[in-house]
Amino acid sequence: MAPKSFLLHFLCSTNSQISYRRRYWAKSGIDSTMGLLNAVSDEIKRSPPGRKAWEKFIQEQAIEILASQKPPKGNYPKGSFQSSEKVKQSFFTQKEKDRREDLLTSTHTPFLCNILMGALQKQQEQKDKSKSKDDDGEPEGPIEKQLNPEDTPPDQDVVAYSQLFTGEGKVHFRFHRIVTTVCSMVSSASNCLANGLQLVNSVRLLSCGVLERVHKYLNFIGLSSSRWTALTALDSLAKEAKAKLRLGMALKSGIPVAPTICIDNIDMVKKVHALSVGNRTHTFRGTWGYIHLPNPELLRSLDLDELALPEFYQAMELADSAPIEPQYFLPTADSNIVEEAVWKSQIAHVLRKYIAIPANNKSALPINPPIVDQISHEKPDIQMLKLMDASDNCAEGVGQVFKSILSQSGLSEENFFGRLQPMDGDLGTVQNFNCLRSQRTPNPFPQECLDNCFFQLGAAHTLWNVASAIFTHHFGNSSDSLDCGAWQFLEALGFPAEKAIQKKDFTLMINQMECVHESILFYCLRVITKTTGKAVPQSPEEISTEDWNALINKCYNMFCSSEARRTAAARKCPKLHNTLVMLHDFSSVVEASRAMKAGDVGRLMIVWKKWCFMTRSLSGSTNYSSYLPRMVLVLTVILPAALRKYLQHNLLFSPTGRKDHFVAKDFWLEIQNS
Repeated sequence: MAPKSFLLHFLCSTNSQISYRRRYWAKSGIDSTMGLLNAVSDEIKRSPPGRKAWEKFIQEQAIEILASQKPPKGNYPKGSFQSSEKVKQSFFTQKEKDRREDLLTSTHTPFLCNILMGALQKQQEQKDKSKSKDDDGEPEGPIEKQLNPEDTPPDQDVVAYSQLFTGEGKVHFRFHRIVTTVCSMVSSASNCLANGLQLVNSVRLLSCGVLERVHKYLNFIGLSSSRWTALTALDSLAKEAKAKLRLGMALKSGIPVAPTICIDNIDMVKKVHALSVGNRTHTFRGTWGYIHLPNPELLRSLDLDELALPEFYQAMELADSAPIEPQYFLPTADSNIVEEAVWKSQIAHVLRKYIAIPANNKSALPINPPIVDQISHEKPDIQMLKLMDASDNCAEGVGQVFKSILSQSGLSEENFFGRLQPMDGDLGTVQNFNCLRSQRTPNPFPQECLDNCFFQLGAAHTLWNVASAIFTHHFGNSSDSLDCGAWQFLEALGFPAEKAIQKKDFTLMINQMECVHESILFYCLRVITKTTGKAVPQSPEEISTEDWNALINKCYNMFCSSEARRTAAARKCPKLHNTLVMLHDFSSVVEASRAMKAGDVGRLMIVWKKWCFMTRSLSGSTNYSSYLPRMVLVLTVILPAALRKYLQHNLLFSPTGRKDHFVAKDFWLEIQNS
């Protein structure tokens, strides 16, 4: 008998003795069995016909395995089908997305996933081996720029696929994304009810304004559900959001204050390329916003009786007759200590970044200023309001906005206007609200006089507008080469002066002011170290901690203290004094920006008190010169202590629940439309 015939008979025989002899082949003896199979494979693949036959055999076996592995049928979460008519917001969270992907790749279709991942990794290894070690060409693949995780947007739902990874981690993450997408496409193609990824993508594509033709193509190749499915899903999500909004605005026993409402105007332009009669470009002017539910931990730390509406009325009534003392805005002994620590931290930041690092970090002056009043970084509970077809650009529009908010809240007029209602908005919204309220005063009806509503200036808009006024004031004349304004520093840093002030990009403006501020401090440090004529070192050198601290203290005393500005003012040439004043003003903007990011509202209040004086002499800040001091007085003096703390801690929050990732509430609303 030939060896192959013997093996075939041995494996296929039903004889009990032969079956007994091969009983361990597929169990405890599987390793040796696979070794035998590998040996047979090597022998078969020695010739081209053998390799072709072996590939066909493996292909048939793979098809059988792939056909047997598929997502389970049934409704989500036990099954893989999610109805667009019953979908909930939780279905679109990152946690649920990761759970679905893990089930798909490890339980439902592991064979396909492993084949694709193994093939990609094998090809990558071969590619790496073939590369020359001296090859400095640009790597292939999307998003090669290395980013700092701290620079990512505050919204955790922003797509940033491989920006948080570098090297092998980024390659593996990209391969994993490709494999999970292909597995989902194949599963959906074989069973259209396995629609997890497709439903998420369809809603995302629709909300991003993707053309219907593109949407149809992505639906055809299995990457997205249909456009009608996306519209149905959005309708289901809108119903859920409406119910959550009403639940959030409902009266709760023991909590006398309503959730904070943040609103802002929004302009959407429907641009028509080919104009004709009845077919024109149209601009929709509306208002949107969200409610921010009170933090339970914060409420437990406060005297809730001081948050009641009668306490608010009493405080505001006493404020009408109370004298305004200069000491309310002047710095105290404690704030002076904080101010000096802030200056030294800014100097230390520049020193560590560009010049030198201390030998001992523990005894060195820190690069972060002391904490004054820290806000909790717990992720906030936010519910979006429905887009309102009413603009808050006039008093009449504000009245329409309030009617819409009242309708969405599901409360009666008595309940809505019967408790304190904190609100956030930009200066224009606050002005229009005050105009509307003055038109309805005096009025005995709460729903008409709106006395229960208290508007706070948005921290982001306050920063942007005051910083814009400061930047414009110190910008100088770019046509005069002898002018030493901020434009000179921007030109030296490589930024064209004519493109510096951009009204629509406040983030760029703040970054430019920070660059100018750091460049001045950098030069001051080089003056002290007498290295202005030497080349800038490629990397910071290590110095003793004593020299590090002494250098920072000397820089503060020579250039950053009030005594330094007075000494410079006594000189005949005003350039040094003007530069130090610009350094002082830009420092306040940098400190406000960093305090907001750190969530330290105490440091922010110190800067706002300083701005109350500065805005009196800055052109273009007439309205802020009256509204900002008023708000500072209310938040620091007039209101009861518990209510002051509650409102101050509601100026900022951390959208992702991370430390040092705070944003202003009005800024978070702005980026939702980006």
